[in-house]
Amino acid sequence: MSVAHKHSAKIVIFTDLDDTLIQTKGKLPDDAQFLLGATDRVGTPLSFFTQSQKIMLDLFAKNNAIIIPVTGRNTDALNRVEYEFNNFRVVSHGAVVLKDKHTVCEKWLSEIDPHLKDWPKLLETCNLEINRIINKNNLDARSRVIIDKEIPAYISVKGQLAALQQIKQLNPLHGEFNHHENGRNHALLPPYASKKKAVEYLKKQMQLDINDLVIGIGDSLSDLDFMSSCQFSMMPSNSQIAKELVYA
Repeated sequence: MSVAHKHSAKIVIFTDLDDTLIQTKGKLPDDAQFLLGATDRVGTPLSFFTQSQKIMLDLFAKNNAIIIPVTGRNTDALNRVEYEFNNFRVVSHGAVVLKDKHTVCEKWLSEIDPHLKDWPKLLETCNLEINRIINKNNLDARSRVIIDKEIPAYISVKGQLAALQQIKQLNPLHGEFNHHENGRNHALLPPYASKKKAVEYLKKQMQLDINDLVIGIGDSLSDLDFMSSCQFSMMPSNSQIAKELVYA
């Protein structure tokens, strides 16, 4: 019996960035060779590719894979990553989908438009409450609403772990949001800030099906949702996901 092959099969990689493909110098493995991965706002080197991470990216590229970043970084921060992504981009934890370095997908805007009536106000209210808690309790933390491409995307809370835990306990609006938590970075996410929903949207736009190779790569537990929308999943061996699997 002959087997039919789909000659136009695509290879698509949906990948997180920070602590997946790049990391700060303090998180580099001992003796790892590394290259510049990203800079800060003033051009100072901030994150780095290990040689093995770069080899993996080059391997995908040599096989004509479409590599799509799926990141918590906003548009400007993604554009400071030292890699040329030549297709769609998912930024701000999935709240924004871009066609290129700067252009938001019009169809994505229509997808999230129903949420933009009420959620921006709730983001603002919650952020004010978090800052009230920080100031009242003299906590080592800071909170702000991230606005990307004029879209109120999510609340970014950064600080010491004990401070973040206290904010969670004292914030009455905490349960209204989805959450991304990894170390000293917490994000409170409205329903349209979803990496999974963004990946599902792009799979439809790109007309991907079971005959295409779709790989999801991530490090955080919150990445598992979008990774589950792919045929195969990958994670760094020292990631939050891997540690959860080991110690579960």
